[in-house]
Amino acid sequence: MEDQDEAAVYAALTSGRSVFTGSMTGPQRMERQFLLELAHGNFRKLASFVGANASQIPEPAFVVKKDEGIPVGLVLAKLFSLIKSESGEPLWTLLDDVTTAPILKAALSSSVETLKWFEKYASNALVAFSAQEEVRQNDVMVLLDAGLRVSCASVATLFAGLPKGKGHQLNNEIAKTLCDKSYLFMTSQNEFKAVMDAVSETVSTRGKVRINDALKLAKTELHKSKNKQRSPEKAAAASATKPSAAPEDPKAVAKAKKAQEEAERRLAALKLKTEKITSALQWYNKLLDDLNDKAAKTVNVSDSSAFDGGIEEEKKCDDDDLEETAAGRALVAKPKHALSPEQVVKALSSCDSEDALADVETGIDLLQWDSMSEWTIDITESAHKWFKRHIRKDRSLCERVIRRLTLLSTGRWPYVLCKPLKARQLSSGRKIHLYETKLDSASRIIWEVAIAFSPRRSRLEQTYCEQVIRVWDVVLDHDNLSSAIDLTVERIEKSHLRGEECAIHALIDKAQASSAPATDSDEGAPKGATYRIPRVFPMSSEVVCMDAAKEEAPKGKSRHFHPASDDLRQYTLLKFYELNAGAVQMLLDGQDENNDLPFSPGPKEHEIIHYQSDPQRSILLMGRSGTGKTTCLVFRMWAQFTSYQQSQARPRQLFVTKNEVLCREVKRSFNNMGLAWRKRRDPKASSAAVAVAEEKPKFLTSTEWLDALDVQLPGEPFFTKTELKQRFDLRKHSDSVTKGIEAWLSEQNVEVEENAAASTVRNEMTFAAFRKQWRKIKSGSGTQMDSAIVWREIKSFIKGSVPALHIDREERSEPQNRFLSLDEYLALPRKQSRMDESQRREVYELYLNYERLKKEGLFYDESDLVYNIAGRVAALDQRSLEQAVVGEESLLPIDALFVDEVQDFTQAELFILAKLCRDPNNLFLAGDTAQSIAVGVDFRFTDVRQIFYNSFGGIEPKLLQLSYNYRSHAGILRLAACVVELLYHFFGNSLDRLPPDLGLFSGPKPVVMDVSSTQELVLMLQGAKRTSSRIEFGAHQVVIVRTEEAKKRMPEEFGIDPDWVLTVQESKGLEFDDVLLYNFFSDSPAEDLWRVVSSYSEQDIASYYADAAVSASGVQKWDWEDPLLTETRHLDFDANQHKILETELKMLYTAITRARVNIFIAETNTESSRPMFNYFQRRAVVDVQQSKENSEEEGLSGVRVFGAMNSVDDWRSRGEYYLRNAEGERQATCLRLAAKCFDKAGEPKRRDYALAYLSFTEIDQEDRTKLRGKQGVEFRSKLYAITEQLLEANDVSFLDKAALCLLRTGEQEEYTAELFELYARLRYTQRINDDADGDLTLPLAPSAHEKKYFGYAAKFFAKTSTERGGSFDLALSSFRNFVCAGMYDAAADLINSGALPIEDNGSFQQLYQLCIPASPMDPTATFRKDFNLRTAACECITAAVRNSANRL
Repeated sequence: MEDQDEAAVYAALTSGRSVFTGSMTGPQRMERQFLLELAHGNFRKLASFVGANASQIPEPAFVVKKDEGIPVGLVLAKLFSLIKSESGEPLWTLLDDVTTAPILKAALSSSVETLKWFEKYASNALVAFSAQEEVRQNDVMVLLDAGLRVSCASVATLFAGLPKGKGHQLNNEIAKTLCDKSYLFMTSQNEFKAVMDAVSETVSTRGKVRINDALKLAKTELHKSKNKQRSPEKAAAASATKPSAAPEDPKAVAKAKKAQEEAERRLAALKLKTEKITSALQWYNKLLDDLNDKAAKTVNVSDSSAFDGGIEEEKKCDDDDLEETAAGRALVAKPKHALSPEQVVKALSSCDSEDALADVETGIDLLQWDSMSEWTIDITESAHKWFKRHIRKDRSLCERVIRRLTLLSTGRWPYVLCKPLKARQLSSGRKIHLYETKLDSASRIIWEVAIAFSPRRSRLEQTYCEQVIRVWDVVLDHDNLSSAIDLTVERIEKSHLRGEECAIHALIDKAQASSAPATDSDEGAPKGATYRIPRVFPMSSEVVCMDAAKEEAPKGKSRHFHPASDDLRQYTLLKFYELNAGAVQMLLDGQDENNDLPFSPGPKEHEIIHYQSDPQRSILLMGRSGTGKTTCLVFRMWAQFTSYQQSQARPRQLFVTKNEVLCREVKRSFNNMGLAWRKRRDPKASSAAVAVAEEKPKFLTSTEWLDALDVQLPGEPFFTKTELKQRFDLRKHSDSVTKGIEAWLSEQNVEVEENAAASTVRNEMTFAAFRKQWRKIKSGSGTQMDSAIVWREIKSFIKGSVPALHIDREERSEPQNRFLSLDEYLALPRKQSRMDESQRREVYELYLNYERLKKEGLFYDESDLVYNIAGRVAALDQRSLEQAVVGEESLLPIDALFVDEVQDFTQAELFILAKLCRDPNNLFLAGDTAQSIAVGVDFRFTDVRQIFYNSFGGIEPKLLQLSYNYRSHAGILRLAACVVELLYHFFGNSLDRLPPDLGLFSGPKPVVMDVSSTQELVLMLQGAKRTSSRIEFGAHQVVIVRTEEAKKRMPEEFGIDPDWVLTVQESKGLEFDDVLLYNFFSDSPAEDLWRVVSSYSEQDIASYYADAAVSASGVQKWDWEDPLLTETRHLDFDANQHKILETELKMLYTAITRARVNIFIAETNTESSRPMFNYFQRRAVVDVQQSKENSEEEGLSGVRVFGAMNSVDDWRSRGEYYLRNAEGERQATCLRLAAKCFDKAGEPKRRDYALAYLSFTEIDQEDRTKLRGKQGVEFRSKLYAITEQLLEANDVSFLDKAALCLLRTGEQEEYTAELFELYARLRYTQRINDDADGDLTLPLAPSAHEKKYFGYAAKFFAKTSTERGGSFDLALSSFRNFVCAGMYDAAADLINSGALPIEDNGSFQQLYQLCIPASPMDPTATFRKDFNLRTAACECITAAVRNSANRL
């Protein structure tokens, strides 16, 4: 071994032979061997080496890891020898720091013990790394990033060795890391000057400021430590006065020493954590200072005005409310010499030069947009995105674009304003007329005179279209403008050509145009004309044409096609956004990227949105996934709201859904419409002038709705006071963090009377709890039924049907009347409950067992709550309902009700909704029974119609249907339709019959892959592009599996990142371009029951398409082929034994319809998948990709390959998409995907945001009882680490999450209080800055959300003060936060009880300073105003302050 050189050692290591055959002598040999093996990553051999040579390893001797990973003991030994080396050049420095830095990082992050040990050598190491010819910058960055304490002297050495130059990027990064992560300590004040001299020529000015601040902190710590030191004489005297102690037991001494060491270790670790928190908070405090400075400069208000007696009362503000204060600001200044619309038109008529046009442009008042607009102007999605990108970078250019469009909208088009581009003739013979409008020498607006459906001109009896100005894009190119315009024009042509491939088009009667051009008869270009009026044409109903060869238009009419996406991978029509005064204001606002313009609906959607009947009837809107149900609902809700506004009525609209994400998105869409509408009516108006609080629609999840009703309705509430506190507190706030804080406080600070009542508090029985109790429920019954089926029967029928409510019975409160009796259950029609009599008896017996267990275990289920509310609602007559509850938050009564995903509601819930509506004929219910995979709900629209007949005597609701699918193309929809056919055939009563969806475009057929191994599947998916065994996923691609267990079993050889794998349940509501459905049938609980599909014959299909609902649509023809297939064993269908297939078919439908472009169905178990694969092939709806031995093809080609290349914008937008949808069961998965997308997009800040949110989500779901067990230390360490991660994300929205994590440690309540207060102050100050340009009334009261967090801070400051024996400063902080929260009584109690000790004039003055007028932009300003005006609300504090002054 001694004769081996480095090459031989490396060869031996890589060959796997042992190189440790002899004893190691000599430190040089040991060091060389050590470094070589570390450099080559032979960690297993290193672990063995350390074990064999432990005696030769210098101190400290740590336990070596036995698994793969870096042997910490050996690394520390090497670092130790490096740091203590006094002669010669350590071999560590002979390796490049690119090699050594990862080794150092792994060692320092291995454990708290490692970090603690290394900290005493950190300064020496920093000097050693800096003492080379060139500073080992990678080693330095790792060391500083570890968060250690380093001496100022070592820092001076470091910067003295760095290359000179203030703009040196790496120098500034080192300075930033030093200040943000490490902690400086000072042994002498002279070190201050030494460091500043060293950085004077090496870092930027900002870096020097940061280092200067850090040195000031170190200097302060130096003074503190000197003051605390005792002189040796005093220490000796103190020890001499102590009595001599008796000899102690050696074991006790050792035990005490060990306990002392453990306490010191914990103290050191805790100090390190708190120092990191303090350091991280510096950024947020600086941000608060910056925001306050900004607000002081932009808000023009005098100090005295804040306490003027005429100031309005406190305004309630909610960031999510429709009346957001920012909506009232005037974004565009009115020009000094504004031209009237008439003057603009007159000036344009004689405009013949660019200078003259510029003069007209400067006189345009954009607030008068609507009064100038003869022409409708639509902008494309591309133009909309252009405004979003440029509004903050170049606002003047965006305003100029709007001004030029304003001129175009008048219909006066002089040549200097618009230049015709060469007319393009499409392959169909149709011409498109494009124009360019010059902005400057390097920018143009590209637009078209197009024909579009006109909502404003259409009537119920006739649909119209009109000529519009369609803005396609704004082209900016300083290098080659002509080429950029050509590329844009080419994209426009592609959009029109792809639009002609659409399956639907309209017929336009041009002979009946209602107007003609004033000076030019050509429908396109205004060659010499300067004035044009848009022509209006009657428009026929949309024509469906499924064949490739479309028929010629009838004589006198022309075909109209809607433009489509020019991206060959997309099969969607383009969206257009109509500009009006409100939309213009929103474009120029640019404050919130989520404020999208409302797009223009199509003729079919317009018909549903404005549908009216005489007499009025409720609407049941049926449509499959992707047909636009939710869009119609939002537009109809908005149209109804505006009609109420115009009639000066005060409607109560309510939107309810089961899905929290959907509820939030519908509210956002509605508010965007409201924002545009308010800006259009009066851009300068304050928000309060537009709508009062009672007019605002309510957007609630069903759980929030039921909880609110239980509180508001007359009669005996379902929940006790204690249950309401535990449940309602978790529901009344929209954010999960507040819920978590409330839950924690509820666990830690339950009142005495609540503790006494705790034994009677009930818990909710959800399906998850039901499944856990299933073994007990079915015990002794011998049943083979699935728990989900029994739960469905209980929830949908035995307890959730309308007959089960027993509204007509006087003794409803009797237990036997709270559900269907056995006879009533047996009497249900088979179309409702699809169980036969014997099965119903079996289910009912299980139900009785369930009720007994529920009662014994103090459980309730949602059906019990619904039963209680239904009885209280039924007892109200209309007059009582009107007077039931009065106030802004009241849900009663309802004028109009909107329900989305209605298939997830039980009959009993729908009964209550209809009963609470003033007019049960004013409901709008949208849903799709094919998507009803909500556990426990069996839903049909026909049952809803019966509710109206039997329960209200109402008019039969109008059933409307949507068949055009805007999400997926025909290839995917045909496959989905085949699945729905099976549902109709085998479970005809489980869903409503609808015609098959119409795919607007033909597309690639889905692919089924029958493979024998995972390796073959990988080769198929990657095709000719494969470069490795790992599949790289694009931004819009995903794998879907049947269950969570299947997700965990994904084989390693698949080479797929597990984060790209979702279950069917997680994928619901999401959309992807490409979906790989992997082993769905193999993992299906139906197992071999899929064989019943073989009984579905060609005759059955013919019967299905002969059905009136299907044949009348003319949507699709059906195909049946007889290929040579391997048949499966026949299995006759039994409705009672094969019920599980209903759920599985709905799951399959949901999975298939997640895809927009490609769906790949891969199975490694051919027996399980063969029945469905054979069925799909006979229906000719799939392509088959066989295994390699059965096919000569290498794999998929063209666009149909996983691993698609995506742009940075694609990854970024997809990351934002996942963030928006990170809710419920899929929250963690979506956050992981968001982080990966942002990483691909090169967005480290957004990536860290997603990762920090993910860490919080994961810790939030962990069992908090760990804090009281053996794992408490680890769990707290994890909480501290996540707190640090959240704070370092430098995002205000994470402060509350960081506070919650810190709260759960139970150790840092003062820091927790500081975080709560800082979060509330930042939110408050940011709100002032957002409203700084509007008509803001100061002082502005904190919002309800901000008050909540001020209240949290106050409670924890008070608690910490008490624990420390009555700290005045902490108690004063508590008082400050109580008054910010509006909790005046609690603030007065602090003074009266002595918790806030006022013992001298100094303490009284500090208290009084919080009561007298100060800055009107401080959250205490409202309290100061109340105190100054001696309001009744503040009387308790006034008296307390007066009493404390008298006592002095």
